[in-house]
Amino acid sequence: MGDRMSKYCPEWLVSATVAIVADRYLVSPFSLDIFAKKYAQTLSERYIAIAPDLIEQSAESFLRVLAEAEADDADVVLRSYAYHRITRAENDEPRRIKGMFSNALDGTRTEEYNVDLIVKVFRPFFFQLRSKPSMVVPATWTWKQIENGEWITDLPDLEISLLDSFDD
Repeated sequence: MGDRMSKYCPEWLVSATVAIVADRYLVSPFSLDIFAKKYAQTLSERYIAIAPDLIEQSAESFLRVLAEAEADDADVVLRSYAYHRITRAENDEPRRIKGMFSNALDGTRTEEYNVDLIVKVFRPFFFQLRSKPSMVVPATWTWKQIENGEWITDLPDLEISLLDSFDD
């Protein structure tokens, strides 16, 4: 297992994290930048640093897509997206976090994401979800059920406080 700190966070994990941030923001008294900063910091503890702006702007874009479509189930859409990115690989095969010789959490040698790419993957998912109810996250599913999920199983439950708005 290589040193994760010298690798980039996998794109699917960044995208799922952005969905968590947007979802949590919808029901929170805190501003979006507080969530973005906390989640960027958490991912940056394990990978090459991620800018809070990347997460904040991506989450803002997710919310804009949902608002423009007048989605009244934004929370379900965001949770379904996170679920889909975690449980399905790009080829729509089930994602296995740990394989015989690999770990999907190890990170990538190159940065495979930016705000435009993250939003570009979310937008078609959202419209596809409208016509395929089977893509909706199962009501009983939680991040704790991610097989071999290690530390990511705690991501939706990161504690956020006003203190997170201050720089370290």
